[in-house]
Amino acid sequence: MIPKKPLTIFLPAVKLLLCLFFLFPTVLHAQAVNQVYIYPSANLYAHPNSNLNIYSDISHSGTFVSYDAALINFYSSIWQNNAGSRLPDESARGIDGVGGVFRFSDLLQLPQRINSMSPQPFNGFPNVRLDNSLNVTADLGNLHINNNLDFVNGNLILNNVDVNVGRQGTGTITGFSHRNFIVTGSAMTGGGLVRNTAGVPMSLDFPIGTDLASYTPLTINYTGIPQSIKFRVADNLYNKLNFPEYVNKTWIMSTTVIDASAKADLTLQHNSSEEGIEYFRNRDQAYVTRYDSKLTGLWDILPPVPTITPGTITLRAAVFGAYMNTRLNVATFKQIEYFSKSVIKKDIDENTPVNIPDAISPNGDGFNDVYEVVKRLPTDKIRFEVYSRNQVLVFQDFDYQNTFNGTGNMGGFMGNNLPDGIYYYLISVNGAKGIPGYLIINR
Repeated sequence: MIPKKPLTIFLPAVKLLLCLFFLFPTVLHAQAVNQVYIYPSANLYAHPNSNLNIYSDISHSGTFVSYDAALINFYSSIWQNNAGSRLPDESARGIDGVGGVFRFSDLLQLPQRINSMSPQPFNGFPNVRLDNSLNVTADLGNLHINNNLDFVNGNLILNNVDVNVGRQGTGTITGFSHRNFIVTGSAMTGGGLVRNTAGVPMSLDFPIGTDLASYTPLTINYTGIPQSIKFRVADNLYNKLNFPEYVNKTWIMSTTVIDASAKADLTLQHNSSEEGIEYFRNRDQAYVTRYDSKLTGLWDILPPVPTITPGTITLRAAVFGAYMNTRLNVATFKQIEYFSKSVIKKDIDENTPVNIPDAISPNGDGFNDVYEVVKRLPTDKIRFEVYSRNQVLVFQDFDYQNTFNGTGNMGGFMGNNLPDGIYYYLISVNGAKGIPGYLIINR
């Protein structure tokens, strides 16, 4: 079999390629070209009401102009915008018009990826329509969409990059739901959805979730100077054990400019499966809590606010089993803010574990000889397990009393000093979901 090679296209060939797009899309499909290169000197045009079909991967370094009402259907696996590439609309500057719609489709039953190499703000796609049940991943660089991001089918997965929708005061997201949204990943840091304000009060939806099965969106009504606002959502509670009085999610907000006069109303939506047991039992006492490192308990405590269900931060059917809570008049924003939900009614005591230790040095000098977890309340019951890097259980205590000194109590490790190195722990408080982490033994 003769191996297929990428197809290199010079300007005359680009014109022929466009002709084929318009007139003979099935010919390109039959040729099964692996990749089309659009060179820096190339200028392509998708005119009004044109309907282009692309069946090969795209490596784009030139200029691809799309006019209003043009539809560019992309069926292959990878669309890559290289450094210096442009995707302007029909306007003189290329960013002030409507532009065409770039539709990512699963016609060929392929997951798809958008690579953005050295992306420039506002030189991204004018409009993107996601119509792929196998999902589309944004990779390698931040994805810019100047006007509209439309969900028809599938999700947009962020591989540690941002997706920026709109420019100052513009940009819309349509078609989103609990089945079609932006997946940020579950970590506290990483990519997120960026939207842009214009210095007037604006209501912005952020249809995001940590994974394909966890849609946890928010709406912010924001008043402040023009700037970019980014949100992502993470599993677990920031800088704290997942106590049973919380929703095990953290919504993370970042802004480009600190605005002392900014104010916002924030509505968060979560699913019942993400609630701690005490939160579930006292849901009518819930409120949106904000992280504050100066507080003993790290998260502030407010009076309860109404819980609304089903969830309606969606442009399709309401989400049953989802719950919304709103916090009004949030102000004095730091550049990074953390929000979650809680049902705690009073200040918890000063023994709250602010940071679980990440290392012990059991050498008998009286410092850090044991792994000490300070209980939030004297009645708290802590289950503590330690695993080797090979995932072998070496220590287990169902009512931990700060006795682990680097000596195992399981299997062949019973009574033996564990070698120095990295180990993994699992801590559960009062039967709540276990929190994983790592610790270092260094004598």
